[in-house]
Amino acid sequence: MKLTDCTKADLLWLIKRMCQLNLSERVLHIALCDLEYHKEQQKNERAHQLLKTQQDATRRYADILREYEGKPIKDIPMIVLNEEDAALAEARAADKQWRKLMGIKA
Repeated sequence: MKLTDCTKADLLWLIKRMCQLNLSERVLHIALCDLEYHKEQQKNERAHQLLKTQQDATRRYADILREYEGKPIKDIPMIVLNEEDAALAEARAADKQWRKLMGIKA
């Protein structure tokens, strides 16, 4: 990572980090590595949150329809279908965000 790759927030983070250390070139390299690690940790935390959201919504979707298993769709009340549709949409949205964050093309 180079300074030219940094955003404004990255540079502010670097300045704070550099104030804690001395300002040598070696320390700058260490601070850049620390920043890269910090950003990767944030990305991983967000990815974990998105996966949990996706899993919870998928579980909710399955739980909603479980009591209607084996029954014709016409016997399922519209409110239940709307609830399961909302849960499925939430799961898909979280999965889409996770894929984008992780750089996976659908």
